[in-house]
Amino acid sequence: MTIDEALRWMQTLKARHTELVGLRNKNATDSSRYFGDREVVVEKPIYDVKALDKLVNQVAKELRKLDESIKKTNVLTQVISYEKDEAALGELS
Repeated sequence: MTIDEALRWMQTLKARHTELVGLRNKNATDSSRYFGDREVVVEKPIYDVKALDKLVNQVAKELRKLDESIKKTNVLTQVISYEKDEAALGELS
């Protein structure tokens, strides 16, 4: 896997993680309202809460592993054809 592919995969994992966390936090219940003498709201989970939480944790773990691998690769990789030049920053006198 190239670094570019790894970074794109990381974006995909982050998007999926955000999607799953949002689903877990607010969209995982089905609300029913009953009106009579008083309003009764019944909320039932749409998805298995334990399975959804396990999936969120699995994606988060994969993100951490990928991030660690990218960092290790980054330490071993040198930037090609570039020399740092402090003069490029400029200096006012």
